[in-house]
Amino acid sequence: MRRRAESPADPTGALDSLCGVYPALSYAVAGYFAALTVLALVAIRVPRLEPAARAGMKVGQGATLLVVLLDGVSLLQGHRVDSQLTHLGYAVAALGLPVILLNRPAGLDQTGEPEDDAQAQPSPQPRAPAPAHLGVLALTAATMVVLVIRLQQTW
Repeated sequence: MRRRAESPADPTGALDSLCGVYPALSYAVAGYFAALTVLALVAIRVPRLEPAARAGMKVGQGATLLVVLLDGVSLLQGHRVDSQLTHLGYAVAALGLPVILLNRPAGLDQTGEPEDDAQAQPSPQPRAPAPAHLGVLALTAATMVVLVIRLQQTW
């Protein structure tokens, strides 16, 4: 479980105060992603909520980055986890999964096949990636709930 970091690099006890805030932040981020999952599912039927769901995912990704950065700082300051490889795997997955799931290459339709106009003539300017379906966004947000909680539980 938790082991107190005894590090000469932290004589002021800042790591101890960080350890007290970190679980609350992690669970708040997980709760945010749970609410975002519901918002994305509702946005499938109520299209005017789509921009809020997409912006919410960006905010959630930023919050996840903050959690992982604080986690990295505590690890660098001497905190030890039971299984470092598992813990780092959750951290990498928490940062990488949304990037992988929510970004499709330009020129592909919803099924992943090349679009007809993309086959006809290549565009001189690169096209922006198409946004992921809201169902994928909801699934990503639900997965982020699990990843952030597991990151905290392995801490």
